[in-house]
Amino acid sequence: MSKSKKILIAPLDWGLGHATRCIPIIRELIIKGCEVIVAGNNNTNALIQKEFPELQYIYLKGYEISYSLKKWQLPWVILKQLPKILAAIQSEHNWLDSIIEKYNIDVIISDNRYGLYSTKIPSVFITHQLQIKVPQSSILQWFVKKINTRFINKYDICWVPDYNQNPLAGELSECNGYNNVEYIGNISRFRASSNEQVDTKYKILVLLSGPEPQRSILEDKLTKQLIPLKLKSLIIRGKPSNTDYRSVNPYIDVIDHLKATELEQVILESGIIICRSGYSTLMDLVKLNKHAALVSTPGQTEQEYLVEYLSNKKWFLKSCQHNINIESIIAQFDSQCFESFPSWDFNEFKKQIETLLAKY
Repeated sequence: MSKSKKILIAPLDWGLGHATRCIPIIRELIIKGCEVIVAGNNNTNALIQKEFPELQYIYLKGYEISYSLKKWQLPWVILKQLPKILAAIQSEHNWLDSIIEKYNIDVIISDNRYGLYSTKIPSVFITHQLQIKVPQSSILQWFVKKINTRFINKYDICWVPDYNQNPLAGELSECNGYNNVEYIGNISRFRASSNEQVDTKYKILVLLSGPEPQRSILEDKLTKQLIPLKLKSLIIRGKPSNTDYRSVNPYIDVIDHLKATELEQVILESGIIICRSGYSTLMDLVKLNKHAALVSTPGQTEQEYLVEYLSNKKWFLKSCQHNINIESIIAQFDSQCFESFPSWDFNEFKKQIETLLAKY
């Protein structure tokens, strides 16, 4: 590169997975000599700042989606908020023009923020959901697909963190209807090779994530089941704004959040992992060659689809939140019921970043 490029990277606040999967992209951009500026709300900025304290951070209001207590209500609760989401998209699009001029931005990379496209500079959109799953209604499915396609096609490039062959996201990442898709493979924040061997420290690792109240509901269920089992266990609560650590009893430790390097080590040291089926979590587990019991957030159609798809592949186990049973999960793990992951290329995204920087 003839000069250092200024890259603005902005993850959506709809779950912290959008922020975590930006970490390897930021890391590679820095290696390539780019100046990276991060835009997000307090939670996403705080998470990335723990990994890159030296970067510049700009506050950008999130979409601030609210969730329901009951599974059946969630799709309709989110649909009801569509006007608010569209207003947020328009607001961030207007915001971008002033930011480009103020900070002399060369390229914008947006992780699932639909309004951060520009005619002034190249814009990249990151998503694994080209085909969004909608419950029950084919008309609603068509409507959501039309909106999704309309916005994504405004970007110069759509980076899909998946593979054409043996896709991790299944039907979600199929590119029908899009004219700007590049598959960039796994973008896990973890660095370890998938065949690294580490001694087991924890029999059970619980990785909590996702929106309230479902995060706390799952935490309560699993904690109550773990207490009488007397197995060495760690619960990571998925609260990056805190770093509290405590012990429930001599067997169960609880921590709010770990940095990427610390979390990577803990996952490698764990025998059985129970977690949500968020896509960024799945990419992290695959990178470390770790199978897990997946528990979808009730009502989140994307996560429910991924649990079904991946359990049918025998890459992961399916568990339901309402009747989750840790002893049953242990028995299934002990039976060695998994198929091996495909031989995916974990460096494809680096090649795509190099192509982006060379082109623009």
